[in-house]
Amino acid sequence: VAILLPQYVHNSFFDTRLTNWVGLITRKPVTEDFAPLLPWVGVMWWGLAAGQWVLKHRREWVTGALPSVLAPLATLGRWSLSFYMLHQPVLIGLLWAVRTLV
Repeated sequence: VAILLPQYVHNSFFDTRLTNWVGLITRKPVTEDFAPLLPWVGVMWWGLAAGQWVLKHRREWVTGALPSVLAPLATLGRWSLSFYMLHQPVLIGLLWAVRTLV
């Protein structure tokens, strides 16, 4: 329901800055990082349900040693906020350098 609701239910009440986070908007707000509650909370619930199913029925999928090829990805996953916060100024600096040099 949470995934499909924004496709079928819209109301101009939700177009304000105070309420557009819900996701039942009639027009997208002027922003590049708009991620409303609906439908994404529904996607999150599907992921949680899938994780619970795996833990109950296929526990062997998540136990055991991690292949060494995946170790860098596991590190990024454990430190995702730090990586995000670090790569932003690096990317902006690189873009600034390219713009200055070109």
